[in-house]
Amino acid sequence: MRAPMQTAIAGALVLALAPATAFASFHLMQIERVTAGANGDVDRQAIQLRMRTSGQNLVTNGRVVAWDAAGQNPVVVGSFDAVVANADTGDRILLATAEFEADPELLPDFLMARPIPEHYLDAGRLTFEAHGGLIYWSLCWGGAGYTGSTTGSPTNDLDGEFGPCYPHALPARGRDALVFTGAAGDVSTDNASDYAVTDGVGEFTNNARESSLVSNTVVFADGMDR
Repeated sequence: MRAPMQTAIAGALVLALAPATAFASFHLMQIERVTAGANGDVDRQAIQLRMRTSGQNLVTNGRVVAWDAAGQNPVVVGSFDAVVANADTGDRILLATAEFEADPELLPDFLMARPIPEHYLDAGRLTFEAHGGLIYWSLCWGGAGYTGSTTGSPTNDLDGEFGPCYPHALPARGRDALVFTGAAGDVSTDNASDYAVTDGVGEFTNNARESSLVSNTVVFADGMDR
């Protein structure tokens, strides 16, 4: 039979370890790549997350939210109704619109609930957060045109300050993408320093580790892709 002191110590250890175990679920995540359109079609959007460490696949309590230039009018553009299979450091989770999925024939892990609103593309913000609203990663763009909050949890940014913002609009006119330039394990420094537009065509990867370039399809005035 275990002595009372041993029982108390064992119980304290369980309590001490429990938050760490729960923490290793989906929190250590980057917003790695974003495209807000392809060849001007703003319905073809994709958001790629990347795991900063292993075991970050239990994403059912996470969501991606878009905010306007004032940091207001939040719109949930993506959420997760299942866990993903691959969970090594650097593994990705791909959210995309149905239009993006149909074009490059890269199967996203989750369909976006709706695109980032078009009037958010010049200046705005994306947050990867818990359903309760705790922000784990923030990406804002538009430079001084974005006037809202740039803060979040220090989980992935040591001071919890993700600003200043990337100085330009989200890419939507060509086939490029905005990409986090750090390594998989890196924390955020600030959006202006951490993000750049791809040098050439943007490439996206799903959790099955399949990749595809942004399509060269052009949308014409009659609504047909050619």
